[in-house]
Amino acid sequence: MNGRTPTKKEKLYIQAVLTHVGCIACIIDGREIENPELWTELHHDPDYGSVDENCHFHSFGLCAPHHRGVVPGGGRVPPHIAVRHPPLSNCARFVERYGTDEFLCAQTWELLPQSVKDEIGFDLSLGEVPGDTK
Repeated sequence: MNGRTPTKKEKLYIQAVLTHVGCIACIIDGREIENPELWTELHHDPDYGSVDENCHFHSFGLCAPHHRGVVPGGGRVPPHIAVRHPPLSNCARFVERYGTDEFLCAQTWELLPQSVKDEIGFDLSLGEVPGDTK
C-alpha cells in the first residue's frame, strides 16, 4: 500500500474489513468469500487519498478481480466483470453496477461488528466523523 502508515484505530478498521467483510462488490453480487483476508485488497476512496488524516477510514475491501481485474495465477477477468482500477477498469461501469466509493465505504461500515465500531469510536455509516483516531 502506498501512503502513510495507518494509526492504531485505522489498523483496527483495516483488519476488520479484511477479516469480517471482504470484497463489498462480491457481497453485493450475493457471493461470500471464504477466508476473505486472503483474497481482499483495500481500496482507498481517491477523494480522501492514502496520506490524509483519517484516509484509511474511507476505504473498503475488493477482491483482486474487482479491484485490479486479475485472477489468481495472473489471468485477466472476463470483460463482463466490472473492475475498479486500470488498466482493465471501466470505472463508470463499476460505479453503475456497485455504487460510488462513498456508498461502498458506508456499506462496509454497516457490515463491521459493533464491537469494532465501539473500539474505533465512531460509525461512518451513521454520518459520524472521526474524533481522536490515534
